[in-house]
Amino acid sequence: MLKEIDYASAIEVGCGAGHNFPLLDEAPRPIRLAGADLSREALQRAGAQRPDADLQALDIQLEAASGSWDVVLCSLVLEHLPDDLAALRNMRKMTKRHLIVATIAGDFERYRSWEQQMGHVRNYRRGELEQKLEACGFEVERVIYWGFPFYSPLARLLQNRMTSTAAYGTSTSLAARAMYWLYFLNTTRRGDVVLVRARVGDPGVS
Repeated sequence: MLKEIDYASAIEVGCGAGHNFPLLDEAPRPIRLAGADLSREALQRAGAQRPDADLQALDIQLEAASGSWDVVLCSLVLEHLPDDLAALRNMRKMTKRHLIVATIAGDFERYRSWEQQMGHVRNYRRGELEQKLEACGFEVERVIYWGFPFYSPLARLLQNRMTSTAAYGTSTSLAARAMYWLYFLNTTRRGDVVLVRARVGDPGVS
């Protein structure tokens, strides 16, 4: 989705330690890079990776970051936020052109054990995220539902039988590597990961 658009500036909301910064840096020209996160410790790690990035500590549910960017990226954050609409409205204030969101879809009740361990408060029903984006002033450009069959349902069912304190040994590591390669065989038409690229719509919508 990033490769399909041109941008000179980008911010990741919920950037953590900056693991997605290299994705944003794949733009054909140097970009003005920024990151925002609730965790100051995560921002310190992100800063060690990219000293030139503009890093801001904030709760996206309560406020927008200071500034505006061609691209706002938000990956695997919305499923943790009780007030996702407030977060999307604040991201709208920061977005000059495009918002790219990745989050979890599917049946929350089916995977409740794992979801709650991970701090998730929702999974999005098909079409729900798109509707919320439009309500917050975005126009949806592209949507991918990804993950069938190796992530959803296979990996998700296996996760639901695990605990977050499970030991990560050799066998688990090998299984994770195997699943990683199998994930490339997943369809982009069906699954429990939803990726949406939206552009700024009517600035009068709040």
